[in-house]
Amino acid sequence: MDNLTASLPLMLKQLKLAAMVQQWNTLGKKAIKVQWSPQQYLSELCHIELTTRDDRRLQRLLKDAKLPVGKNLSNFDFSLVEGVNKHLIADLINQPSWLKLGGNILLFGASGLGKTHIASSIGYGLIEQGHKVKFIAASAIVQQLQQAKQHLRLQDELLKLDKYSLLIVDDVGYVRKTEQETSVLFELIAHRYERHSMIITSNKSFDQWDELFDDSTMTIAAIDRLVHHATIIHCEGESYRRKTALSKGD
Repeated sequence: MDNLTASLPLMLKQLKLAAMVQQWNTLGKKAIKVQWSPQQYLSELCHIELTTRDDRRLQRLLKDAKLPVGKNLSNFDFSLVEGVNKHLIADLINQPSWLKLGGNILLFGASGLGKTHIASSIGYGLIEQGHKVKFIAASAIVQQLQQAKQHLRLQDELLKLDKYSLLIVDDVGYVRKTEQETSVLFELIAHRYERHSMIITSNKSFDQWDELFDDSTMTIAAIDRLVHHATIIHCEGESYRRKTALSKGD
């Protein structure tokens, strides 16, 4: 082995081509055996590097998103819930132009109808396309923003969330009706308006949102911002969780 070849692993490492460092020698032996041209060998090596980077990026995005495990589009039974169109959900995933508009998806329905599953399915699908997604319970994000506000860091906390193209806020209906909680929830909605997208799930329809916000003016302003550029889905029927459990028991 000549000096230049011997130093190849070090050069690849300096260039931060980790997959190439691992594969160059093994792939080189294969290239000789099957008589690849130098161009073919280099192309295969670059392909391995790019594929490995994509896989690692996907894993980082999934870890950061904290989506519920296993709630993918492939295992959601659309026959168990009324008001949810499979093709619409697929289009929201495969044609994510709504993200550029700061569009929202609003999922309404009683508890157990699969709202969280649908929201998570969209999140998983968008992550596979390289979009940054964050899933968080409404009660948790409200508490997080409240603490930031108390330390005069609310704007900083809202700006941190800007790195996510999509913020999934689950179970908004369980936020308590207090001035402190609803004010930061409104701040979040107003901050992301026409800039970054949200999926909101709620067991309370808009006509019940006066139970969430302490001030009627704030309620109207929040709804106005959310519905602009929004896809609204009403889940109806019996409990999806109950039906799923029963079908597994058959």
